[in-house]
Amino acid sequence: MTAVRTGHLRRLDSGAIVACVPGADRLIVCRAAWENILAHAAHQPGDAFIFRPRRAARHAKNLFSSWTARHTPTGGLPALSVRRLRASWIVELLSARIDLGVVAAAAGMSTSALARYSHFVPALDEHTAVALLRGRTL
Repeated sequence: MTAVRTGHLRRLDSGAIVACVPGADRLIVCRAAWENILAHAAHQPGDAFIFRPRRAARHAKNLFSSWTARHTPTGGLPALSVRRLRASWIVELLSARIDLGVVAAAAGMSTSALARYSHFVPALDEHTAVALLRGRTL
């Protein structure tokens, strides 16, 4: 994600925003809640980085850790951590019942590596579980 620039973003006919980074071997799709923000960024002049746009280097030392250190949550919430942010994103995708292969590819992991997140994914209610087992989609 550190390499994504405004010029790498494009909106699909579906409304989804995807990042097409040269050399990237995986599909990077923005979550719906962030589409409008990234669509706005894509229309800004120049070709700035999406994350920390005023930086000059593609890979700056401590790029994420310095950002999380400066953004302290309030209300007794724990400090931001790149590792926990990534884990939250993965658990959100798994909780939405997105195919394991899709989640693994997006995260750059194997499907077996996703097992460590499974205990954070809430169980389905009986009605939904029955519908899925019968062959219906959510």
